Amino acid sequence: MARTAVVWLVIVVLGLGAGVYLLNTLLYLAPPNPVKAQWYRLIVGLQHPLFEQNWHLFAPNPIRSNFVLTVRCRTAAGVSPWQDATMPLLARLHRDRHSPAARLLRVQQNAIRNFLFGDPSEWRMLACRRDRASAACGRESEADRRIRDAGAYLLGRVASAACDRIVGRGRATAVQAGILIHQPPPWSRRHEPDAAGTTHMVPLPWAPYGAGAKTR
Repeated sequence: MARTAVVWLVIVVLGLGAGVYLLNTLLYLAPPNPVKAQWYRLIVGLQHPLFEQNWHLFAPNPIRSNFVLTVRCRTAAGVSPWQDATMPLLARLHRDRHSPAARLLRVQQNAIRNFLFGDPSEWRMLACRRDRASAACGRESEADRRIRDAGAYLLGRVASAACDRIVGRGRATAVQAGILIHQPPPWSRRHEPDAAGTTHMVPLPWAPYGAGAKTR
């Protein structure tokens, strides 16, 4: 009897959790509306950074850049060269679609977007229409700073996990992440190879090492 009650309790809790997640995701993906505006902070807080949805493949704002995370590690022996932390995961995903690489890549790419872009521009526009004195109308709102800080923190954790693989678990004392941003040639030059585009790097400050989760 007690075991049956526990099973039903687990089912109910999981069902409620799934229902809350689905409802929150629907609100997160919905166009700007009064309900979403009123509960925006709660909706984004539940969704970011692990469950962020990316629909930029479609118009009107398709993704036009590729982001690659590079990492270097500081140890007692010195500083390691920059290492690619994105392409090995992508290659692993291509070899085995059932590997956890997809989830690891999602966390990594969501953290990059949060660090680079902060709040979605549509919400800045909505906030300014509602209240021109809102802090969101400035160059960087408090929400922007929180999202960027969360992105920087996650990138530090990802870099720490990568350093465990590069120099050995626990050997790094500090980590630095760098974001390579590659822009392929525009549509008018679509017949040229991707390498004909431009690439630049956004380095993050050095951060203390934090024991990263195992990635394999």
